[in-house]
Amino acid sequence: MANPWAIIAVVASVGKAYGTYMGGMAQKAYYDAQADVALLQYKEKRIAAKEDGVKVLEETNKALGSIIAKGAAGGLMTNEGSMLTAQMVTLREGTEDYNIALINQELMKNLGLLEFKNFKQAGKYAKKFGILNAITGLGTDIGTIGTTGAFDKTPDKGLKVAP
Repeated sequence: MANPWAIIAVVASVGKAYGTYMGGMAQKAYYDAQADVALLQYKEKRIAAKEDGVKVLEETNKALGSIIAKGAAGGLMTNEGSMLTAQMVTLREGTEDYNIALINQELMKNLGLLEFKNFKQAGKYAKKFGILNAITGLGTDIGTIGTTGAFDKTPDKGLKVAP
């Protein structure tokens, strides 16, 4: 008959291994969720950068309209001389600001993808290490139980019989 304490110890070791495995799976799920959240956050930042670009274009149009209206009100030709220079400077500044908004938009996209991939990779490793820890923990526990003699066919009851 098998030692009942050995059976209990093996069952407990299997339960511990299962808990370790499930802990790894939970950690993976956590990292996967963090990856999804990061992707959404950076998408929101990307949209904000795009909106900044649109605001720059609107402000540039307002500035151009103002320059042209002031020039025309003052009786100046709006397509030559200082009026044209003012328009070109405004367009250049608006274009620079718009390009910066485009760069920010691209940066947000790339940072979001990078963080998403990092979290996904962390989840994969959490899963692998959860499985590895479960297997090695179970092996260690079974080995420890075996060294106590719990798996011997005739367990030592502490009685020494003289021959």
